[in-house]
Amino acid sequence: SEEGVIPFEKELQHTRLYLELEQIRFEDALRVEYDIACTDFMIPTLTLEPIVENAVRHGIRGNANGQGTVMISSRECENHYEVLVTDDGPGFDPKTVYDDKSHVGIRNVRIRLKTVCRGSIKIESSAGGGTTVTILLPKEK
Repeated sequence: SEEGVIPFEKELQHTRLYLELEQIRFEDALRVEYDIACTDFMIPTLTLEPIVENAVRHGIRGNANGQGTVMISSRECENHYEVLVTDDGPGFDPKTVYDDKSHVGIRNVRIRLKTVCRGSIKIESSAGGGTTVTILLPKEK
């Protein structure tokens, strides 16, 4: 069903606004880059923004100097679309640090993706190596 999904373009717009406000707040500390290869797909509402907020909160502000870059990219693959949020923050060891309980936002996104569009989230991080969150959105059969 189309329940609870919006065009990616729209979700990206909300996220851009959030990031622009954060950039005003943090002045030069937050850099944002976009590599949007495709926008022609649907995404559950409030999927991208909470992940980007996480990247700013834990990634950028987690850096010793409080500075960093968040990159948002999208690409089309054969059977799915991918939206990636990458930060150059301190990163973490996913095996030890990561649990959904302490990251309610991520857990909610994970559940929404699964129920709304059979989508999923993949989190890759390493201590000192930044974090990449990939949102996988299957193409409708």
